[in-house]
Amino acid sequence: MKPGIFRVFFLFLKGMSLPASISIPFLPLSFPRFLKQSGKGTGPHAIIKKRTASRTARQLVRSGKSSDQSGGTLMNIIISGCGNVGYHLARTLMKEGHNVTVIDADPEVCQRVSRQLDVLCLQGSGMDLDVLQEAGAAQAYLFIAVTRDEKANMLSALMARHLGCRIALIRLQESTALKSLSLLSRDLKLSLSLNPDELAARELVRILEFPASVSVDSFSAGRVELMEFEVQPDSPLIGKSLIAIRKTYPGRYLFSLCLRDTQASIPRGDFIVQARDHLTLMASRSEALAFFSRLKLQTAGIRQLLILGGGDLGLSLCQQLAGQPIQITLVEKDPARCALISAWFEKVDVCQGDATNHPFLQTLNFDAMDAVMAVTGSDEINAMLALYGRSRGLGLVFCRQNTHSYLPILQEARIRTVMPKDLATEQILGYVRSVDSRDENPIVTLHALAGGQIEALEFEIGPDAQRIIAAPLQNLPLKKNILIAAILRHARMIIPGGQDQLRQGDFIIVLAPAGHVRRLADLLENPPRRA
Repeated sequence: MKPGIFRVFFLFLKGMSLPASISIPFLPLSFPRFLKQSGKGTGPHAIIKKRTASRTARQLVRSGKSSDQSGGTLMNIIISGCGNVGYHLARTLMKEGHNVTVIDADPEVCQRVSRQLDVLCLQGSGMDLDVLQEAGAAQAYLFIAVTRDEKANMLSALMARHLGCRIALIRLQESTALKSLSLLSRDLKLSLSLNPDELAARELVRILEFPASVSVDSFSAGRVELMEFEVQPDSPLIGKSLIAIRKTYPGRYLFSLCLRDTQASIPRGDFIVQARDHLTLMASRSEALAFFSRLKLQTAGIRQLLILGGGDLGLSLCQQLAGQPIQITLVEKDPARCALISAWFEKVDVCQGDATNHPFLQTLNFDAMDAVMAVTGSDEINAMLALYGRSRGLGLVFCRQNTHSYLPILQEARIRTVMPKDLATEQILGYVRSVDSRDENPIVTLHALAGGQIEALEFEIGPDAQRIIAAPLQNLPLKKNILIAAILRHARMIIPGGQDQLRQGDFIIVLAPAGHVRRLADLLENPPRRA
């Protein structure tokens, strides 16, 4: 065992007092062979790539944060684990302007990251003290552990926190076996645990509640829903302006976004709807259901659901759908996994078998299912199963994907997709944007729309937002392409007009191009300088 590990536990014993009821479980540790590169790195761990000179030149203060020219916050961020979630996070946070360091044990992953991203990359383990020190954990503001090993994530996050990192976020599966680790994270002040598969399950369950929708995003604890739906060729909306639609179908709702082909736009009242447009409706749950009902779109819930894949996502789906009047059939190839799911969910019909065997699927009454979800661990198998479902005439087909490779084919086939890595990145990005002690109006919720082109952000109007509450909305110097889509005041949703004026304590939902709004002040043009 490397001497560095003994130093880790001495640090814990010296600097932390654990509650008597908490014990750190034994963690089997392994140390990968570090990539040797002549002339690179300052220690035994290879630095695969340094940032460009312009990025390295930024000198952040010891707190791990500094301000850019626009007043936004730049952070030193370390990401341990660069799989699907970690890579997407690194790319997104790099584009936001943060100084990102990536740690991964796989030399091929490190080489790919070094070629494609402008980040500092270390090959090694996030549980290695020397690697964390070389990554700059003492000066980091944020440490994100997103490997698939929850125990490794927990330990590396604890180490980073002890070395001086201000905030630690971890990928933590919400299973019974890990409740003790969840308790430990709270006692030792780890900031956030996230499970990408649980986030994906929530997304899929929300869509099942609105079968006519392609995607559903919630704000303010579900008081406002943002629902994307496709305009079918026989829709009565085709050829009408949004003003005409509001007159024909009155109600408290707003068409906040349109995706036509691959181009997203915030439509005005004279916008003319075309077939195959993807419109995003902002409304309360009851208003949305009433609108869809008037259009004769499906609003009734499903009765029979087939889940193909009993991994973490399939398990989360069973958990979140428990208690609903839905007959669930789940297919899984691994007999041990089948036994586990059967023991946990007595009402789920668990079938051991190969989901790629079409005759086997037909024995499960495949064609009579109201909805099919292909959520195995393979993008290729999920895409094939989803396309098979569409070929059999099923209307609601869902597909899990980890990369964007098959998205054009799936979208052309009108198959709804869910990407756990995108949802995890969305949640962490919202958290990162909200971390700014100088701003009393943090981001409450963030959702990416239209393939990441547009962001929907929820803010709370605090006491220091005097400039934005000083005048009616029509007199505010809002930046171009920014829309204040809704105001939530005392649990009531308001579709704002020009005469409306914001108040302290309001919550607002804003649509803006991705990355353009990092805090409330970014909504307004900078005030003119005095001579």
